[in-house]
Amino acid sequence: MTTALLAMDGVLFDKMIEQLAARGHGVREAGAFLLADREDLAGRRPQLVTAVAYYDDLDPGCLNGAIEFTANGYTALAGVCRREGLRVVGDVHTHPKHRVAQSPTDASHPMVALDGHVAVIVPRYATGTVTPADLGVHVRHNGTWTSRYGPAAVALIEVRRMRLTLRARIARGVRNYLNRVRRTS
Repeated sequence: MTTALLAMDGVLFDKMIEQLAARGHGVREAGAFLLADREDLAGRRPQLVTAVAYYDDLDPGCLNGAIEFTANGYTALAGVCRREGLRVVGDVHTHPKHRVAQSPTDASHPMVALDGHVAVIVPRYATGTVTPADLGVHVRHNGTWTSRYGPAAVALIEVRRMRLTLRARIARGVRNYLNRVRRTS
């Protein structure tokens, strides 16, 4: 039996998909970093995703048909993680049509090039109904990627309805902060 690598509240998952679709306008890629509380043990599985930091909030010019995330975006991400007590546990981005395999660019230029990093790909620029079974889940290990689709992807990304815990309230605060930053820039 495969152990889930990431867990995410269903409301946060739905909001993330909605935001990815809105940011890509149904015609271009969009993406985000998946964040967990820094205090959670790094080796514990599944890692609980408590917040999402969208690429274009961190690096406003990065969505130009493709994703060109710059050092300024990584600096902004590090600032958010430091201030809010979070760390990156994965990333998510959209692809056109139904293809959720990594492109050669995705595989050779990952957003985070560390073993254990989870890269999630969402089909159809996140438009329409998207379930965990629609995702491509790619895990980096020893510099290479292992990819899972359909039921195997569902086993790695656990989406569930959770009670609103302190962790979720903190995540909501981070999302509100990121939305304020976006509106003022």
